[in-house]
Amino acid sequence: MSWSATDMFLIAAIGLLGGTLGGLLGLGGSVFIIPALTLCFGANQHLYHAAALIANVFVAIAATLRHRGRGTIRRDVVPIAVTAGSIMAILGVLVSNMIPAKPLMVFFGAFLCYCTVAELVALSRRTPDHDPDPEMRMPFGIAAAIGGIGGFAAGLLGIGGGAIMVPLFRKVARLPLRQAVACSAATMIGACVIGAVAKNLTVHTLHDPAGKLLTPSGSLLLAALLSPAAMLGGNVGALLVYRVPLVLTRCVLAVLLGFAGVRMITSGLGT
Repeated sequence: MSWSATDMFLIAAIGLLGGTLGGLLGLGGSVFIIPALTLCFGANQHLYHAAALIANVFVAIAATLRHRGRGTIRRDVVPIAVTAGSIMAILGVLVSNMIPAKPLMVFFGAFLCYCTVAELVALSRRTPDHDPDPEMRMPFGIAAAIGGIGGFAAGLLGIGGGAIMVPLFRKVARLPLRQAVACSAATMIGACVIGAVAKNLTVHTLHDPAGKLLTPSGSLLLAALLSPAAMLGGNVGALLVYRVPLVLTRCVLAVLLGFAGVRMITSGLGT
C-alpha cells in the first residue's frame, strides 16, 4: 500500500493525537489510532493491528518515563503484570490470525462500547476515585490476571491493552486512576513488544479486505509513520495526567472509547 505526502501527514497527525490520548488515559493510543485509520483509509484491520502494536510500544515507553518518579508505578504490580501480559500477547496474536478482519472489528467495537457504558455509569453515580494506600499490596493472582487479560487483548485486537487494564486495575484491584494509568502504561511495554514481534512475523500470512496478501514492509512503513508522533504524544499525554482534573480525564476516556467502539462496529458491519 502506497501513501501520498498528504496521507503521510494525516497518519502522523493520527499518531500524535492517538499517542496524546493514550498517554493521558493509559490506553496505548491504538484505541484511537485503529478507528481513525479505518475512517480515513478504509478497513484493513490486520495491517493497522500490526502497525499499531509497534506504535503502542513507543507511546508506552514515553508515558512510563513520565510516570517514573511520581510514585504511581506500583512495583508490586508491574513485574507480575508484564510477565503475564507478554505471554498472553502471543496467544492473542495467534487467535487474531484465525479470525477474519471484520468480525474482529465488531468484537473490538463491542468491547469498547461496554467500557464506555461502565465509565458513564460510574460518572453518573459520582463514584469517587480510590485513595492511594501505600500499605496495600496487590495479590499475585490479581496482578497476573489483569496483566494476562490486557496482554491477550493487545495481541488479539492490536490495542495496548490499557482499555481493559485501566478499568480492571480500578474496579478489581481498587487502584486510584493515576496509579491504574501508570501501571497500565508500564505493563504495555512488554506486552506490546512481544505482540508486535509476533504479529509482524506472521502478517505475511494474512489478507487485506480485497484479498491481497499483506507484507511486513507495509506494516513497518505504517508504523514508522505513526510511531515518532505517537511517542511525542505519549510524552505530552502522560504529563497531562498530573495536570488535568480526574473528572475531566474520565469524561475524555468515556467519549473516546464510545467514538472508537461505534466506529469499529459500523466499519466491521460494512455500513
